Order: sequence, then C-alpha cells, then structure tokens
Amino acid sequence: MVSAKQLIQDNKFLVLSKSWCPDCHYATAVFKKYGVLDQVKFVELDKLPSNEALELEKQFTAISGRKWVPTIFFNGEVFGTEATLKQLESLDKLPGEFEKAGLK
Repeated sequence: MVSAKQLIQDNKFLVLSKSWCPDCHYATAVFKKYGVLDQVKFVELDKLPSNEALELEKQFTAISGRKWVPTIFFNGEVFGTEATLKQLESLDKLPGEFEKAGLK
C-alpha cells in the first residue's frame, strides 16, 4: 500500500475524495470549469479496500489536521477544502491561486 506522504509527494495536485460526497463533486466541477481537471489526481477512499482506505484516511488526517473530504493538496502542502475553492472563487481569486501553484 502506498502511503499518504508518498501520494502527496508523487502528485503535484492531489485531492482526497469520496465518490458519494457532494463537496467532492463541487471540487471536481471547479477543476473542470477552469480546464485543469486532467492535472489533478483524485484518491477516492470509498473505492479502495476498506483496510487501505482507513489507514490512508488516518494518515491524511494526521498530515492535514482534520478529517475531511475533499482535502486538497498543492505542491506537497494542504491547499484547503471545497470551502477554500468557494471562497477564492467568490472573490475571483481562484485563477490566480491556481496559476501561482502551477495549475494551468
């Protein structure tokens, strides 16, 4: 099993997700809207074997400081959640933040 740290290290843009989660669907829609969805790696915990999903969720929680999906990582750091995307989009700052992170 790959570790959360390894996933974060191997994927410049990573989203911890669950396929049934409305907030995760929102994050997917935002990345699609800005034409960057193909650059973002999604790890859908509910599609993994339960023991692997539980262990990864525990590791991601320890790294991010919260148990939440979606949790978004840019360049090895926690970028935020769907609330971060909503706030930045409402302020028309999301394209600039994506560009700063190298997501274009």
